[in-house]
Amino acid sequence: MAQPAAGRQLRLGPGPPLRLFLLLGVLLLRGGAAAAAEPCQAPRQWEGRTVFYEHGSGRNTRAAVSYDGPNQRLRVLEERKALIPCKNIA
Repeated sequence: MAQPAAGRQLRLGPGPPLRLFLLLGVLLLRGGAAAAAEPCQAPRQWEGRTVFYEHGSGRNTRAAVSYDGPNQRLRVLEERKALIPCKNIA
């Protein structure tokens, strides 16, 4: 540890630990205010795809899924494809 110069005293004042503590306190207070905000809204309509794998038979069932939020309708269209991935064609 370095010795202070003659006639000068080493000052231990509010340094980085105190500043870090104050910054953390401010961030926690601001974060608490953000928690009172409303949650995000989900899309009213969406489309997607789903795959269901049957372990017993080893088959995949693929479907296209659409949802209409205002009328609360769910549509599932099962896809029937002859091509099965990773199947040996002999």
